[in-house]
Amino acid sequence: MWPRTSRRRRHDAGVETLRDVVKRLDHLDDEGVIYTDGSSPAARAAVLTDRAQQQSEAPGLRYFVEVALAKDAVLVWSQWRGGAEPTIDDKLMAISHYATHDAYLPLP
Repeated sequence: MWPRTSRRRRHDAGVETLRDVVKRLDHLDDEGVIYTDGSSPAARAAVLTDRAQQQSEAPGLRYFVEVALAKDAVLVWSQWRGGAEPTIDDKLMAISHYATHDAYLPLP
């Protein structure tokens, strides 16, 4: 007998979250664009690189930020904090702030 799994669990297995995307940010193509259904770490997200792909494969998701700008937001976060290594949560905050305010996350 096959183990019981719900449809939802099988469907969600391939869905990335914004946290997942940020974890692999350094390995993403600078030409990519991050799409998401929200700015929380648990929001569904996708990184698309081709303009035609962006228009056809991001249903239910909206533009969040370009990969190059997300990388820049993390770099500036680190520079403004004396070269500190950001955690995933720090990266999420820096990127979300930039995507929302079109400005780097200020010092506390």
